[in-house]
Amino acid sequence: MTSVSLSYLARRNIVRKSFRSIVLIFAVSISVGVLFSTTLMLKSIDKGIKVEMERLGADLLVAPVGYEAKARTVLVSGEPQIFYMGEEVVDKIIAIPGVVAASPQIFMETSSYLLCCEILETLLVGFDPETDFTVTPWIESRVDGPIDYERDIITGGMVAVYEGYAYYIYGQEFRVYARLQKTGLNYFDRTIFIPRARAYKLAQQTKERKGVAPLKLSSGDVSIVLVRVSPNANVTKIAEQIKRDIPDVSVLKIQDMLANTKQIFLKLFGGLLVFSAVLWVANTLMISAIFSTIVSERQRELGILRAIGADRNAVFRLIILEAVILTSIGGILGIAVGSITFTIFKSHILSSFTMLKFPYIWPSSPEILAIGLGSFLASLAMGIIGALYPGFISTKLEPYFAIRKGE
Repeated sequence: MTSVSLSYLARRNIVRKSFRSIVLIFAVSISVGVLFSTTLMLKSIDKGIKVEMERLGADLLVAPVGYEAKARTVLVSGEPQIFYMGEEVVDKIIAIPGVVAASPQIFMETSSYLLCCEILETLLVGFDPETDFTVTPWIESRVDGPIDYERDIITGGMVAVYEGYAYYIYGQEFRVYARLQKTGLNYFDRTIFIPRARAYKLAQQTKERKGVAPLKLSSGDVSIVLVRVSPNANVTKIAEQIKRDIPDVSVLKIQDMLANTKQIFLKLFGGLLVFSAVLWVANTLMISAIFSTIVSERQRELGILRAIGADRNAVFRLIILEAVILTSIGGILGIAVGSITFTIFKSHILSSFTMLKFPYIWPSSPEILAIGLGSFLASLAMGIIGALYPGFISTKLEPYFAIRKGE
């Protein structure tokens, strides 16, 4: 019996029991859809964490005591948080053996809070161009010539400006010197970076100029210090020494901080993984039960197939093929619905993860295709495994007794 005739028989049997087939397809589509969606979210969070670690380029983050959570919020979600400590901590950190770079940053209120719609949904960050290893290495495009620290700013890739654009911050005109590569992370994409010395001057000017709300920043204030250690150094020991040598500061390991973010995500959404696994197992068992019933119902038909020349292997493959066709349709349907849903609600999903303070980067097309392929293979495995036992039972049927029993 050829594979073509087996395919025809499998399709005919599926259509003949259309209601049962539709129910099975629907159940499989739900299982695969949940698996696809959950894997897509996990991949996105994991990618966001990896990109953030790469972009920050730091091993440690130093912040004032009690502001660790706020520092994490700024870096992970780009949500403005205002807190300061003295800049003297920078020199103390760089003096510690094993520290190769220490670069301070200042988190400031954006003028959108104070002046109507001047800057929308942006974070204003002061950085130190002389020690920076987080901002300038990721410049994608810029105007010709060196940066003018007095009037130039650098913007994230999602800020709606172009190079050379005149930009007003707290009533002062600046020039967009450069734009950063887009990442999908708010801290980099929706931030305006201004040289630290110019930030102090801007704060003083807001206090002297009428009609502009004062920027609450004093000369020498810094919010965090990003620290890079020697490749051979022990990050944990250096973190402990910083806390011992410098009072009133907290030290966070960047890798642990972002890993903790992933753990929080898993706690919130890990139930979906368990639910997806339970659905997969339940559907596999359901397929096994349904096809066991099918084999029992179709004993006469299977006996006739054996009597006209079909061998045991052909009968086995027929059962497996029917299950594979059904689960393939269900898998494709589940992936399609999941993809369409994610595409339609993409902006809402991204904003929701931002509100939850998760670094979330939308997967690339090849990554989505890979996740879809994996989900489809899971649906195939569901059908094959579920139909193995019924298929094996079908091979044990003797033609004569199967025909007589099925009458």
